[in-house]
Amino acid sequence: MWTIKEFAEKTFVSPVALRYYDKTGILPTKRLENGYRFYDEEDLLIMKNLVVLKYAGFSLEDIKILTSLYNEPEGQACNDTANEVLRWNLTDMKDRIDMLQQIVAIIEELTPLFDNHELYKVNQLTLEQQINELFDQINQLNAKADK
Repeated sequence: MWTIKEFAEKTFVSPVALRYYDKTGILPTKRLENGYRFYDEEDLLIMKNLVVLKYAGFSLEDIKILTSLYNEPEGQACNDTANEVLRWNLTDMKDRIDMLQQIVAIIEELTPLFDNHELYKVNQLTLEQQINELFDQINQLNAKADK
């Protein structure tokens, strides 16, 4: 059993974030008789999942859905909910990975051009077109994510 301070140190998540996760129901905490929050091994498992999912780009709404499943009875409905959220986010992650690979390719193409200002000027139009295409693709992905 850990206090909020101990749990924050153990998980590298600030006490402010832990209070927010409690307030929003993402990680509801248990309380001692004196009203102090405390965390246990199950909370640690949930927090580890939360940190990984957040790093992967999952929205807090999706993370809340997944963390709430810890309090649901096991069964197909629980599995279906988890699979739906995971599959949608997997598709989104693959789209972002693809976009990042395209951006890396442009940066790798761009950096040598700055060694010689004249080379950059010659290739500037092509690079601007590539950036415009990526900008449009990112906006399409964001519009898709908002649906």
